[in-house]
Amino acid sequence: MNKLPISIMVLALALPLLWSATTLATGLKLTLGKQNIDLVNRKINFKINRKADSAQITLFNLEGVEISRNVALYKGAPAGTPLSVTWPNLLADSDGFRLKLKVMDVAGGWVEFEILRFWIAVPHEEVVFETNQAVIRQSEAHKLRSATEPLVTAIAKIGKWGEGQLYIAGHTDTVGSLADNRTLSLRRARAIADFFYRSGVTKIPIYVRGFGEEALAVKTEDNTDELRNRRADYIVSTFPPEMAGPGSWIRYR
Repeated sequence: MNKLPISIMVLALALPLLWSATTLATGLKLTLGKQNIDLVNRKINFKINRKADSAQITLFNLEGVEISRNVALYKGAPAGTPLSVTWPNLLADSDGFRLKLKVMDVAGGWVEFEILRFWIAVPHEEVVFETNQAVIRQSEAHKLRSATEPLVTAIAKIGKWGEGQLYIAGHTDTVGSLADNRTLSLRRARAIADFFYRSGVTKIPIYVRGFGEEALAVKTEDNTDELRNRRADYIVSTFPPEMAGPGSWIRYR
């Protein structure tokens, strides 16, 4: 993954805008857009409409424990000056992080916003479908029931910070045509989503996507029967996972 969509929440005024906020007390305005947030290089670029004093960036893990803090000093940089702040590469952010940025002007005014980037891959045993079918057999349903506990746990963890969504990605092996496998993997992802929805396991939004044979776990030749490629991903996330492959995420419920 090179770039990940993000969720930005302005805290100073709880405004519905994603890249601009004004504090009522000071008139301080922070301006930035999603294009100014580089998660790969861990850098945020922004401007404010007052002389800039400093910025503090703090990162927390899923448990709410602080894992990093960094301060950038701007020494009274004039209003409108392009500013930036960075954070270190963290091994502890494998499940993402909550990033809080507080920007201060020379008069003591401040504006604050937060980025939520949390995701959890839910462990599970793969459902085995019959050839070219997308019906969950009674003998396989126990695998989905066993996945409910880690799924509920993941939803609760992410739910402490904001509403997550459940993303289910279906995959096939290379037996059959490209088009047929795309369709089949989507049907199977829908079947799994339907099971979780109808069993009442989750009330959060569910999205599905069929990758067919275009995101193989094990590289094989065409028309190769490979059990490890017939699989599904269950991901609870605050953002749509960017996974290489065809199509896009489709809202199931």
